[in-house]
Amino acid sequence: MSFNPLMTLLVRSTLDSLEEKPSVIELGNQTLRADDRTLRSIIERSPDKIGIDIGGLERLASLANDDRADRAADYYRLLGFSDYTAIDVNDKFGSLVMDLNKNLVDEYSFRETYSLVTNNGTGEHIFNQDAVFRNVHQLTRVGGLMLHVIPFHEFINHGFFTIQPNLYPALAQANDYELLSIGIATRSGRGVVFKGEGLDAKKPILLEETIVPLRLILSRAKVRRAGAKGLIKRFAGKNESRRFAGLLRRMQRDTPNLLCFTLLRKRSDTLFQTPIQGIYESDVHDDGLRAEYGIGSTPNPRT
Repeated sequence: MSFNPLMTLLVRSTLDSLEEKPSVIELGNQTLRADDRTLRSIIERSPDKIGIDIGGLERLASLANDDRADRAADYYRLLGFSDYTAIDVNDKFGSLVMDLNKNLVDEYSFRETYSLVTNNGTGEHIFNQDAVFRNVHQLTRVGGLMLHVIPFHEFINHGFFTIQPNLYPALAQANDYELLSIGIATRSGRGVVFKGEGLDAKKPILLEETIVPLRLILSRAKVRRAGAKGLIKRFAGKNESRRFAGLLRRMQRDTPNLLCFTLLRKRSDTLFQTPIQGIYESDVHDDGLRAEYGIGSTPNPRT
């Protein structure tokens, strides 16, 4: 999977919300595609950050792009991570070989937990979406972070699925996660961001970002086909939808392909709860279904 400039920036942003010397596990082995500008930006943002190896980042930035490809684990270690693991269906870059369509606990008795779990450009290629989010939940220790970076728009035939932003607040509500940030961006690290109270709003995440309220990121925008880029059509009569569509359209001037990202904190040791889309919760009256989806209740305690 491509550890692109956006992912490079997002991982750096997690450090303010993690303990010293955190551990990380990634769904899918990662090919480092951080460009010079992104690495230089991270170096400039980190002069006084304890645990970051600035000299090592300088040396990484000096390498040719192709020579960085197998250095994703090195990048984490230069940021101060103590332990790096990846899971994939092959052992490229030293990955553990496991099928992410399966429940890792049930199928492999894999019960390790980590400070940070990433799903970067991997989940869209996995048919069993329940397994993706259930495995991320199970791999994350209480207090740990979950970082998802998944295609949102115009990634035609890239994978099986694309993601809509409303999924992440639904996941957070169902599983007692803290929503730290959510946004839509290009792979180069330019986009729109909602920041929760868990992150310092004064510290930028992306190379170029527009801060917007959560309700704007979750508003609707229809698509029309207009040339190769498939521009976003503005809604008539809905100001927030029009504004959201305008933001997306400006991002698409550089590239039609947009990614949706989120950073979530796992706050309690509960069993994973499948979410239901919030706009339909009030339509569910059957007691069994309400209990199954945790509507009007707290997440399921671990037994």
